Amino acid sequence: MAISFTWLIQIIASALGPIVGLLTPVIKTALNEFLTKLYLDALKTPNPWDDFAVGILLDILVIPRPPPA
Repeated sequence: MAISFTWLIQIIASALGPIVGLLTPVIKTALNEFLTKLYLDALKTPNPWDDFAVGILLDILVIPRPPPA
């Protein structure tokens, strides 16, 4: 049985959404680029928890997950 964290992600995203909306475009772009690269780097490690943790951050900040390189 898989555990779904969708409800938790939605709660956190709804709490952080207004704050993220206040960031300047430069910071939003930098955050997007950083987390996207971090996710791709996490996929290269043998530890699946790296993928999970960074993926959750992407989901919370509503940044699409890039396809594996």
